[in-house]
Amino acid sequence: MALLYTKKGQMGWQRGASPVNYLAPNVHGPNVFTGHSEMHQVVPQDNFFFHMESAATPMHVGLLCIYNQSTTTAGKVRFKDIIQTFAERLHKVPPLRHRVVSTPLKLDYPYWIVDPDFDIEFHMRHIALPAPGDWRQLCILVARLNARPLDMGRPLWEATVIEGLDNIAGLPEGCFAIHAKIHLSVFNRELGGQVMAALHELEPNSPTSKEERHTLVDRIPTDAELLSRAAINRVKIIGSYIDVARRHAVPTLCKLLDAARHKRRCSLLKAPSTLFNKRVSPHRVIENVSVSMERVQAIRNSCQGARFNDVVIAIIAGGMRRYLLKKGALPCQSLTAMFPIALPPKDASQNRIHRFSHIFPRLFTDIEDDWQRLVKLVPHMAQARHTLVQLDWQLTDDIARLFPNTLADLLLKSVVNYQIARGSGVFFNTLISSVPGPHIPLYLGGARLEACYGLDPIYNNVGLSHNVFSYNETLNITINACRCMMPDPDFYAECLQEACTALQNVANSSATGQ
Repeated sequence: MALLYTKKGQMGWQRGASPVNYLAPNVHGPNVFTGHSEMHQVVPQDNFFFHMESAATPMHVGLLCIYNQSTTTAGKVRFKDIIQTFAERLHKVPPLRHRVVSTPLKLDYPYWIVDPDFDIEFHMRHIALPAPGDWRQLCILVARLNARPLDMGRPLWEATVIEGLDNIAGLPEGCFAIHAKIHLSVFNRELGGQVMAALHELEPNSPTSKEERHTLVDRIPTDAELLSRAAINRVKIIGSYIDVARRHAVPTLCKLLDAARHKRRCSLLKAPSTLFNKRVSPHRVIENVSVSMERVQAIRNSCQGARFNDVVIAIIAGGMRRYLLKKGALPCQSLTAMFPIALPPKDASQNRIHRFSHIFPRLFTDIEDDWQRLVKLVPHMAQARHTLVQLDWQLTDDIARLFPNTLADLLLKSVVNYQIARGSGVFFNTLISSVPGPHIPLYLGGARLEACYGLDPIYNNVGLSHNVFSYNETLNITINACRCMMPDPDFYAECLQEACTALQNVANSSATGQ
């Protein structure tokens, strides 16, 4: 499968491409051609998110960007201008034109194809807040938009332009926002950076390239073709059982034994049950706390050996302790978190495999003093990073392919349902992810990007997530939570602010020698 484009008379091919003869332009539009290229199959790692997809647990990440129109030449950005910007630059992010084709009866993993029916206007929506257009209204609207699952029969992304942001503190009247969501099977940090770079400019009046490009789309395969591919793949896999066992079984067993020896250093499966560790509803709440990078850096400099993410986790731990304490639901045992760490691919063959690992740190919510919690967290995080057993995602993909997709789906759903039914054995209490964003201002159609917020999904038994996104010297801690578990997100935001202020007060006292 490939996207074909021309630039200055040269022909280039995107990843996984092979030379393909394209036909004459067809009904899909100018410069769009229908051909047949080698489809690439969804890797088991990404297929996991399809198994997890449900009406109550949509598996997509969200991004909310707020723009200031006063920096434009005309003083206003029109909706059709934003659509045009997306349409002209979509070729820079090829996965956003890919859709999933499932094998009948789920006998094999699905395939990615370039959607022959792609319609940019389906993916772009337009809405306005009623007066006064304040922050709370925006959060309620974005929470509802983010709670809706994506259409799995189309390329897995959507963007909604939101106007009427006239009463948000720190922003001028007339701002607008863009809320985008991308499925986890498509999204990774590299793609997130590609999207930001493709849509934005470094200057408000940068010229837009309008070079002619040709797009090659795929013909939708028939059920018979997909079933024949499934049969061939099953035959190929029979010879893989012994090879996978020989090459991977012993090294993996050694890693598991080593992890067992250091089990005291890992907090996985040691989390207490809290308000956030139950079956989630389809309803969401969203809130954000903004902290200047200068404040975070001051706290970090005052604590020996502390890293940036150590301070961030300490702020979140302090906020969670305050919130649960006020609710009379703080466990005596320390809460734990899952903190993902991205890893580069080992070689070019793993470019489509999202290699990452996780740290499961204790949050030390059993410690009352905020500074002592940070001091305790610093060596704990250092030890967790040092003893981290990095997951070999090529190995997990190789092993997963040995089993039919139908069996994998049944096993996963059975495990999830069993875990919820038991009501115990919580893996971790919350998700915390940290994403470094652009450190300079960006522009879309001349409008300045004033703020940027990331939204991570939540799952059954993990109904609270924190996304930490930095942009232009500001750190945004954005929460996404089940509304039934956290009906008062504004109060939780206050708890996070109090935790940050408490750490900063100690840092300031240390700096002045008091």
